Amino acid sequence: MSVETEVTDKVGWITLNRPERRNAFDTAMRARFAEVVEQLDADPEVAVLAVIGTGTAFSAGADLKEPRSPDAGHFLAEPRRRIAAPVERAAKPVIACVNGHAMGGGLELALAADLRIASSDARFALPEVRVGSVPGSGGIQRLSRAIPQAVANRMLMTGSAIDAAQALHYGLVSDVFDASEFPERAREIAAAVAAAAPLALKAIKAATRLGAQAPVDVAVAFDDLYWGLVSTTEDWQAGRAAFREGRPPEYRGA
Repeated sequence: MSVETEVTDKVGWITLNRPERRNAFDTAMRARFAEVVEQLDADPEVAVLAVIGTGTAFSAGADLKEPRSPDAGHFLAEPRRRIAAPVERAAKPVIACVNGHAMGGGLELALAADLRIASSDARFALPEVRVGSVPGSGGIQRLSRAIPQAVANRMLMTGSAIDAAQALHYGLVSDVFDASEFPERAREIAAAVAAAAPLALKAIKAATRLGAQAPVDVAVAFDDLYWGLVSTTEDWQAGRAAFREGRPPEYRGA
């Protein structure tokens, strides 16, 4: 199957499994990916989603060898058809575990995630300009917000790639791990996120995304709003009780 899933310790793992095409998305894989993201986002046993690729690539983006009708470009440009669209819609945090090359729509998928980590052999590029196109899944705007504008423009206008060390330097990823230990370290980070209170995670994600589009004073108001909402939950009480009693908290998502 082109996209596989596994739920382990509140982490919904999504594995892009089309290694013969470097995990490039054809129409069927887009549909499957959207389906599993929606399912895991709705699963009460899942606190965080994590996306990783099979083989040497995270994802090469759209499968340019897939036969398409003349109007397919307009069809795929619709917001809900974008490769990154399911990640954009998810209420729960999404971690992009970039285990190899993230190109085109593969990088756009990672840019739509809330946290990005990379293996030491990862590479990142939006090469669409080289094939007479432009990034069509939010990549232009998200890359320009994720890294310095001059660096983003160089990548966008030349289609050139940066490696994992450069991605860490520019702040595109939070961590880089040696390729040999990457799967294990990715699971550690995903588990650390999943151990947090699920409603608090959703609130942080929502406040972060809303605040990024607002002036600082308005963004802080979002923080206050979500703090107030979370403080009325059972998890809020459970977290404080566990801290007082010196034991791990048991969150119920309520």
